[in-house]
Amino acid sequence: FTKSAKCTAMPIDYSKFDNIGDSDEEPQPSGVAGVGAANRIGRNGREVLEAGGLEEKFTMLPGNHAPGAGYPGHPGHRDSPEMTALAAELERLAGPGGPGGKGMATQEPPKPGEPQRVCMKSDGRKKIHTTFPDGGEMVEEYDDKTDVLMVRKVRKPTKVGKEGDWVFEVGQATEAAFDPYSDVMRASTSNPIFLRKDTPEHFQWRIRNLPYPADVYSVLVDHEKQEIVVKTSNKKYYKRIQVPDLLRYDLKFQDELLSWKHQHSTLIISYRKPPKIVAGEQEALRDAEKSAMKM
Repeated sequence: FTKSAKCTAMPIDYSKFDNIGDSDEEPQPSGVAGVGAANRIGRNGREVLEAGGLEEKFTMLPGNHAPGAGYPGHPGHRDSPEMTALAAELERLAGPGGPGGKGMATQEPPKPGEPQRVCMKSDGRKKIHTTFPDGGEMVEEYDDKTDVLMVRKVRKPTKVGKEGDWVFEVGQATEAAFDPYSDVMRASTSNPIFLRKDTPEHFQWRIRNLPYPADVYSVLVDHEKQEIVVKTSNKKYYKRIQVPDLLRYDLKFQDELLSWKHQHSTLIISYRKPPKIVAGEQEALRDAEKSAMKM
């Protein structure tokens, strides 16, 4: 046997939805008429602490959070004498380098076609980052006390526009630790190590792990290619040294400025800096002192 059930729909009273509006805001109760935005009442019957408009939301309130704070005429308003005095005191504490400081030196905008420099002080060093018009970059690090150049590295964009690898002109890149599980081979510690370590008066290069006697070495200037040539008579070592500093200042090598010595299995090659380069380095350091950011 089959039973058939007849379902009857319940009538819906739509009159209860007549008072629903498009706004999400709760209507103000009649008992709080005339109360300011600071005393707005929420749906739970409690006072709403949120300000009403943008002008009220972005005003500064005093520490006691007194009623009416942040509105014109109140001591906590930004145009009140108290807030004006507080702003003046903050500018005074910021010093000449702060915003609005009267003694702040105005920096001229960089001229088109000239390198742009950003200078800062960090970890006891003066660091200068230079960006050239062709997209090249140069980072220099000077000792904060002795003004000795510790690191200089440069890089140029590739032909496809990507950033190139850093090339160290002064100093040495940090070598990664040898991992016996992933690395197959490592360079021998007895191989010659070449690095540049300048002094305030000289360009200086050091070649370590050269145990041969001093009369074996020959250090000469190749004026045609503008390079320093280092070689040994026993044909154990050969090296050509470029000096980008001379190219930047359009200077040529001079034989009388070159000197070298050998001691403790290390060949030390020195080239006295021309006065033009010394003056340029001092000027760069002065600019770093003026516009340096302390970190």
